[in-house]
Formats: sequence, C-alpha cells, structure tokens
Amino acid sequence: MNYIRTILRVIDSINQRAGSSASWLCIALVLVGVYDVILRYAFNAPTIWAHETAVMLGGTIVALGWAYTHRHRGHVRVDVIYTHLSPRGKALTDVLCASFLLLPLLIILIYTAADFMWVAWIRGEVLIESYWYPPSGPIRTITFLGLCLFALQGIAQLIRDLYTLLGSKQL
Repeated sequence: MNYIRTILRVIDSINQRAGSSASWLCIALVLVGVYDVILRYAFNAPTIWAHETAVMLGGTIVALGWAYTHRHRGHVRVDVIYTHLSPRGKALTDVLCASFLLLPLLIILIYTAADFMWVAWIRGEVLIESYWYPPSGPIRTITFLGLCLFALQGIAQLIRDLYTLLGSKQL
C-alpha cells in the first residue's frame, strides 16, 4: 500500500513540475511574439523563425499541460449530473470514463505519436511553414512525452478512484 502511495506521489510530482515548467514557457512565448512584432512593424525586418518557434512553444505548453490539468481535475466535464453524485458515484463515473474512453484514446494517441516521432527523427523531417525549416523531431517528441505523462496521470487517478469506489481511504 505504501509503495502505491509513493508511485502516485512520484507521478503527481513529475506532472506538477512539467506543468510548472510549461507555465514558464509562456513567458518565452510572449517574448518571441513581442520580438517578432517589434522587428516586423517597427523596423520592417520580419524574422523567419519567430512564427514556428511560437507554434512549437505553444505546442510544448499544451502537451506538458495535459497531465497537469488532469491532476488538478481541470479538464472540461459535464457537471449537470456529476455534481449531484456521492463521492463513490463520482468515483464510479470516473472509473468507467477512464477505462472506456480516456485510457483507450490515450493508447491510440501514444502509439500514433510514437510513430510520428520515430519517423521525424529517422527521416530528418522538418517543419515547412517558413524558410527556416526547423527539425520536427523535438516537438514530436514533446507531444509523445506529454501524452505519456497524461496517460500516467490518468492511471494514477484511476487507481485513486478505484480505492474510493472500494471504500478504502483516500490515496
């Protein structure tokens, strides 16, 4: 039982740090945008790298935020019925939704993201929205890692909900 708590705490800690790191990347995203706007409109010297850098930073923020948001129960849900359920009713709903919707979807997404990531690194794939042509491997890897962290957090929450459903004390 203690080892389960330890594993859940480690998963929570990793995703808390990933989400906190993503929040700092928001500053970098704003700075890239401001830099590009100043160069483009004040000096008539647009950059070729700022747009794709901003897109990659935004994608990183989102990918690292999936698990963080799930950890803090921040994802959108229809609360019309859910709010009126008992804690065990909520746990049952969460177990069913995680088992039949969330985790199967994440497995498919992880498999697909792993394939995209592998191909990007093997073929030296580049992004083609500008003449900068940055490699796509890093952003595809971050997407894959974000999905893996999301799945881990989903499993951690599923374990907590199962313990609640079985009448055990909270983990």
